[in-house]
Amino acid sequence: MKIRLSIRYYFLGAVLLLASCMVIAFSVLTANYFNEGRDSILHRTMVQMAEIEGVTDGHPVNVIDFQIASRWQDLTEDIQLVFEEQGHKAIKLNKIIVSDSIFSRPKAGYFVVDISNSKGEKRYVAKVLEPDNDAPIEKRGMPHFIWIFAFAISGIAIFLLMLLLIMRTVAKPIEALRHWASSLNEKSLQQTPPDFQYKELNSLAEIVHNSLNTVQDSLHREHEFLRFASHELRTPIAVIRTNVELLRKINESEKASIKQNRVVERIERAGFTMSHLTETLLWLSRGDSIPPAIQKIQLNELVLRLIEELSYLLQGKTVDVTVQTSECQIELPETACRIVLTNLIRNAFQHTQNGIVSISQQGQSVIINSKEIDNDDEMKSDSNELGFGLGLKLTEKLVQQFNWQCQCQAQQTGHIVEVNFITENN
Repeated sequence: MKIRLSIRYYFLGAVLLLASCMVIAFSVLTANYFNEGRDSILHRTMVQMAEIEGVTDGHPVNVIDFQIASRWQDLTEDIQLVFEEQGHKAIKLNKIIVSDSIFSRPKAGYFVVDISNSKGEKRYVAKVLEPDNDAPIEKRGMPHFIWIFAFAISGIAIFLLMLLLIMRTVAKPIEALRHWASSLNEKSLQQTPPDFQYKELNSLAEIVHNSLNTVQDSLHREHEFLRFASHELRTPIAVIRTNVELLRKINESEKASIKQNRVVERIERAGFTMSHLTETLLWLSRGDSIPPAIQKIQLNELVLRLIEELSYLLQGKTVDVTVQTSECQIELPETACRIVLTNLIRNAFQHTQNGIVSISQQGQSVIINSKEIDNDDEMKSDSNELGFGLGLKLTEKLVQQFNWQCQCQAQQTGHIVEVNFITENN
């Protein structure tokens, strides 16, 4: 499962990480400056101590705990043990700090400088720092590094609290924007967007509001066009079907040719198809404004009646139709059920030119199996003119709207469609 990032937590983590890195960096820099300042002051003091008079071989001088000697062996043993004569560097301050860890107070510090004074005399200046148990230094509390670490943690904690407060202030209007956008509907779109405190959020709300209004207007125009077009098409379709019947009677009296009769049959099939599609589109254009009427219907009788009404599609074809039904009374929206079955049966009859159409109804389930044995190019072109698959598209919309189950399996020689009219009582 893919983990989706949250902008709030991503921003909080990124800023907190950046702040922590800055606090740690400045803490390390502070500790380094502390050490550098101590060493710099001590080094300058030791350089000045090298100018003291009276230092000779074998007679070192001790001034305020600084050892000044002209020879290395004149220094105290502890200095000589810690620093080897070849281990220290001239002029540079050499130091060794004895400590258990970086966060604990040092146990001892050893410092030595190998330098020549202004008279060119060789001098060794050393300093030993060892905490005295009786000295007041022991009562100072925690070491400086502990204080630096504590201040760093405190700084991060204070920064985190401030960041959470800022995030809460910023996130509250963002959450309000999200809740407002998710609750938008046709009624709320007529109202102006609320104030979200920040100019950027108000601009985003205005963009969302205008975009949804544009989509809503477009859908409304399409809905009106579909409804008006479906109503207006009823009249020309009725005229076409009436004139086709009249033309058929004229052809029967005048003994028209086979080609003329085929043209009339093609027009008649197109008229019936347009009539069914217009009825379907008109019903779909109503949407949820008009709830479907639930009626008790005999599903087996409806299937037989529709097969008889659509049998005109099989005229001039070599199609064997097998029907198997069982008595079933069910409560359904009759118009929707009739449209679905009409589209499925019409597609099976319309797109099978030479083959077998098997229709089976058991309980609330209807299975339509169309199998083509031999395709005729001329009849195939006629079926394509009538719009292959459009009935199935409209059927899918109706099935989804009423939560029915419909499965369509395409085969090399035909289709198998099963629709199950599930009701709340079942």
